[in-house]
Amino acid sequence: MDAKLVADSATVAEDSQLGQPVKIYGNAVVEAKAKIGKYSVISSNSIIGANSVIGNYCTIGANTKISVDIPAPQSFFSTHSFQYSSKHFKDVKNYPKKNASPEPLAPTVIGNDVWIGTNASICKGVTVGTGAIIASGSFVAEDVPAYAEVSGNPAKVVRYRFDDETINQFLNSGWWELEPKDMSDLDFQNPLDSLERINSLKLHLKLKNRNSLAGELKNSVSGTNSGIIWFSTPYAYADMDALEGVNAIKVISHEAGAEPNAEVLSAGVYPLAKSTYDPKRGWYRLDITSDGSLFKGKIAKNKLTFQLVTVN
Repeated sequence: MDAKLVADSATVAEDSQLGQPVKIYGNAVVEAKAKIGKYSVISSNSIIGANSVIGNYCTIGANTKISVDIPAPQSFFSTHSFQYSSKHFKDVKNYPKKNASPEPLAPTVIGNDVWIGTNASICKGVTVGTGAIIASGSFVAEDVPAYAEVSGNPAKVVRYRFDDETINQFLNSGWWELEPKDMSDLDFQNPLDSLERINSLKLHLKLKNRNSLAGELKNSVSGTNSGIIWFSTPYAYADMDALEGVNAIKVISHEAGAEPNAEVLSAGVYPLAKSTYDPKRGWYRLDITSDGSLFKGKIAKNKLTFQLVTVN
């Protein structure tokens, strides 16, 4: 990721995952294991709590807090934490504290194309649907439906951006997987016309990607010490299920990297144990087998040339 997109004063946990690209402004905090999708913007002084998941094309306003506010345990005897803090009962022999604490909350999940205004707070465990708008200063303690506009403390649905049929078209379109350059010909002020064109656009990009995958490929995006092949194509993001019909690779050539004891894959066909797509990176991943076991050798970047094949 371009370092210029992350302000020097921002704090981003090493184990967080940032899409390509993500813009993070000054004094923002992204905590451990948070995931932020491509083209999302995190404004200044905002906090993205641990384990939060934020989709593509989201806009997070300044001073917003996501997954850091814990709602009171409404079904407990008290709202106070003494009920599930063992330090208050350390002098009580055999205190039955099993199951005393509230159920752990699921991660906060923010869908794609969500706009969250300044000074908003999103509680832990809340899911905000794709296309939703959270008004500035709102306190969101309950799930927000897709394409709803909510406001207040606690936040309530004010209205929906589109009718039900149009919302379903938006959700089915998956336009947020595309790049801005792909959508340069869309009339953004005419959503219905744009939706009609998205499907044909995605099909066009998918066909381009399939043509790329039919040729010779290289492990062009990363080397690995664990036998995994990482590669991409110019239109991989538009074709995430492209490897579903592939069950092997045909190695054309493989050169050893600079690392000592790097194994070399001889020319031939190697069955796949698994093939997946990483949407945060925009990369395909191949786990190959050799002699019936997962291949664990070192594969240096751009040293492997192969083709995707399907064998009986």
